[in-house]
Amino acid sequence: MNDATREVIGGPYDFDDWNEAARESAIDFGIFVQTVAQPEETPEILALAPSQDRLAGVVGWIDVDGSRPPGDLLDDLRQGPGGDHLIGIRVAGEYVADPDWIAGDPVRATASALAERDLSLDLLTDVRILPAATRLAAASPEARIVLDHLSKPTMARADFDFWAAAIRDLARHPNVACKLSGYLAFDDEPMTAQRLRPYAETVLESFGPDRVMFGSDWPVCILGGGYRRAVELAENLLAPLSEDEREQVWSGTARRWYPSIGTVVDRSR
Repeated sequence: MNDATREVIGGPYDFDDWNEAARESAIDFGIFVQTVAQPEETPEILALAPSQDRLAGVVGWIDVDGSRPPGDLLDDLRQGPGGDHLIGIRVAGEYVADPDWIAGDPVRATASALAERDLSLDLLTDVRILPAATRLAAASPEARIVLDHLSKPTMARADFDFWAAAIRDLARHPNVACKLSGYLAFDDEPMTAQRLRPYAETVLESFGPDRVMFGSDWPVCILGGGYRRAVELAENLLAPLSEDEREQVWSGTARRWYPSIGTVVDRSR
């Protein structure tokens, strides 16, 4: 099984901590996803990547609003130490006041530059940004887009219908996949399979298992019960699926949306 969302470096945690937590949950490989909007982080992680056998790839960060073209920034990362481990870039619309920013020209240009290099675009959004994410997907059909954390639903019953309709609209675009991730930190209440099931079922029905992938959101998931709890909830929610469908969520989707991780995984076995 693979873990498509882990945010490792920062605070008291490092790769060894993730390795131990993942091994206890029978997770074979993981993907590092950017944690801070700082240019130093991605080159640092890429340089470490070749020494980490269980690290299948790095989803990094670039300044999409900066003066340099995104293609140049991507080429710099790919030409640096460990650059062959770069599998994508994440943009964090969640932290931008304008809910339409993610559909604007800078992010579209980034999506295009990523597609030209066979890299993927992760989107960190909340519910208010989903309509803009759908416009981005429609305007960038050549780009592989990954929606992180189910777009962070509020878990409020009154907000479910809007979230579900927006998810269905986004899922109509075949270039978008969704991560079943982040759910242990959606709100302050303990997460249970019963609470999460309507959201997981909506995503699985809308995208299909072949466009859904598991992510632990480690170490953030520690706040809501830890790595094993994230895996147990996913196993519970995926139990009704066929073996082949579960394999898609645990591994197959990630290998298609981040195709270069297959080289690392196969080489390590």
